Amino acid sequence: MRFTPFRAAALTLLLSLFAVQANANLTTDLDTLVADLDLISTDLNAITIQNGTACTDLGTLNTSIEDYIVSLETVTAQLAAPLSLTTEDLISLDALSNRVLSMASGSSTLSWDLLSIENTYDLVEYRAALSAMLRLSDDIGTMADRILEMADRILVMADNIGLMADRILITQQLQSSNVALTQAAILVTQQNMVALSDSLSSIGYNLSLGLLNEETQLLATNMANTVLTETNMASELATLELNTTAVLNQTVSLYTLAMQNSQSASHYINGDTLTLLGDLSSIHKALAVSLETYANAVNALAPVTDNIILSDATVAMLRLAQDIGIMSDRIMEMSDKIIVMADNIGAMSGRIVDTQNIQQINIELTQSSVLTAQNVTITVIKNMGL
Repeated sequence: MRFTPFRAAALTLLLSLFAVQANANLTTDLDTLVADLDLISTDLNAITIQNGTACTDLGTLNTSIEDYIVSLETVTAQLAAPLSLTTEDLISLDALSNRVLSMASGSSTLSWDLLSIENTYDLVEYRAALSAMLRLSDDIGTMADRILEMADRILVMADNIGLMADRILITQQLQSSNVALTQAAILVTQQNMVALSDSLSSIGYNLSLGLLNEETQLLATNMANTVLTETNMASELATLELNTTAVLNQTVSLYTLAMQNSQSASHYINGDTLTLLGDLSSIHKALAVSLETYANAVNALAPVTDNIILSDATVAMLRLAQDIGIMSDRIMEMSDKIIVMADNIGAMSGRIVDTQNIQQINIELTQSSVLTAQNVTITVIKNMGL
C-alpha cells in the first residue's frame, strides 16, 4: 500500500497526537502511583510493634500494598508505544524506586523491633505479627519487581531514548542499586522472622505425658477401688487427696514447661501427643466420676458418721474436687495452646478434630461430676452443721 503525501502527513499527525495523549496519561499515572505510594509509606512508618494494634495495622497495610500492586500491573498492561519520556516521568520512576527501598528498610526495622519484644507478647498475637511481617516483606518484594518491570517496559517503548539517554542511564543505575538494597533489607526481615518462628516437636512432651498418664491412671484405679465407710472415709479420702496433689503437681509442671516453650516457639504436633492428651482427658473423667460416687457415699453415710470424721472427710472431698478440676483445666489449656500454634495444623487437622471432640466431651463430663460432688459435699456440710 502506497501513502500519498496527504495520507502520510495525516498519519504522522495522528501518531503524534496519540503519542502526546499516551505520554500525558503516563505522566498522570506515574504521579498518581507516587502519591499513593507516599501514603502507604507513611502508614508503614506509623506502625509501632509495641502498640497493641500492630497486628491489625500490619494486616491493613498488607492489603493496601496488594491493592497497589494491582494498580501497578494495570498501568503496565495499558502501556502502548510510542512513548515520549519526560524528565518528570523519570523523576517519578526514581521516586517509586526510592520509596520501595525506604519501605523495605522500614520492614527490616520493624522485624528488629519484633525481636526485642518476643518475651512480652502473647504468643497468639506474636505469631500473627510474624505472619504479617513475612507477608509484608513478600509484598514489598513483589511491589519492587512490578515497579522495575513497569520501568523497563516504559524505557523499551520510549521513542526518544537518544535525547533522554543520560537521564535514563541515571534512572537505571539508581533502580539497579535500589533493587539490590531492597532485596537485602527484605532478606534481613525474613531471616529475623524465621529466627523467631522456630518449631518444637510436641514429641518432646510424650515421655512426660506418658508418665503422667500412668500416674493419673493409677490414681483413677485406686479411687475406683476405694469403698468409703463411716469409719474410714476421712483417712481414705486424705490419702487419695495427697496422691491427687502429687499428680496435680506433675501436671502443672508439664503445663508450665509447655507454656514457657510456647513463648519462644511454635509446635509441630506429633500424633502420639494427641493420643496421650485425649487419653488423659478420659482418665480425668474417670477421676471425676469416682469423686461423684464418693460424694454420694459421704452424703448417705453422714447420719451415722462421727462429726469429726465427717468434717475431715468433707474437707478432703472439696480439696479433691479442686485438684481434679485444676488438672483437667491445665491439660486442656496445654492442649489448646499447642494446637492453636501448630505449624502442621493442616496435615494433622483430622486427628486434631478427633482429639478436641474427645476432650470436649470428657471435660464437660468431668466438670459436671466435679460440680455435683462439690454441691453434694456442701449440702452435707450444711445439713450436718459442720
